Amino acid sequence: MGKSANTDNRAVDFSTVSKRRSILDVLTTETYSKAELVELLSVSRSTIDRGIEELTDLGLVEHVSGEFVATNTGVVALQTHDEALDTFSNVLAADAVLARLPNGFDVPTSLFRDAIVCDRDPAALENQVEAVLDDVTAIDGFNGPFRYSLDPDTRETLVSLGEHARFVVSEESLSWLSSQYGTALDAVNDAGVRIFSVADAPPYGVFVAERTDNASVTLVVYNHTGGVEAVLVSYDAQAVEWACGLVSEHAETGTPYRGPDGDDYL
Repeated sequence: MGKSANTDNRAVDFSTVSKRRSILDVLTTETYSKAELVELLSVSRSTIDRGIEELTDLGLVEHVSGEFVATNTGVVALQTHDEALDTFSNVLAADAVLARLPNGFDVPTSLFRDAIVCDRDPAALENQVEAVLDDVTAIDGFNGPFRYSLDPDTRETLVSLGEHARFVVSEESLSWLSSQYGTALDAVNDAGVRIFSVADAPPYGVFVAERTDNASVTLVVYNHTGGVEAVLVSYDAQAVEWACGLVSEHAETGTPYRGPDGDDYL
């Protein structure tokens, strides 16, 4: 059987769970007879008959002492079905982010699990960035929210993190930061923050924020003026691992920031 046929079969099975979700859902917690399911779900007996038959054929429901209950496979299938729908919905919601990424950019599906997407609303974008930075113990990123801002709160956060913070910016961005926030930038550098610049920065930003109890990855895209257009935040462990690797790749090609005393900080 070819790959296309297997894909079609999986799509049919997934569609069956979607169509019969209400039946499978109630059977994951209790056992019911068909008559009880008709009354509980307010549907016809024929609908229950077809639904039970289809779910049983897939091994998701079993008949026990005159009643029906979800199998272990059925319980996990319902969970993965709902997670897949949520992830798919997040992908569609993230169009403002995905549309601005370079063609061929490899984005892992894990990035969209329980993702938070903000776009168009400047206040929402700012609030989301602030929420991500709350209580961080380490920051690692490139062209993140630091690109065109080094305000007192951001500076204080970076200085407190010291060597536990690293960020990579374009040469143009670093030049701008140096001209607008020279003293603050030097203070951040002196505190031990690792700053690198690259000649050809990508048109997006990625940064990882670690906390005592979790970590998150934020994917940032910019508008034509260089301002933040949209952000996507994920707390998925696989997404965080992907982001850490991506940031390290950019840092390896970067030039360390040269402080006022002429020394590079590594």
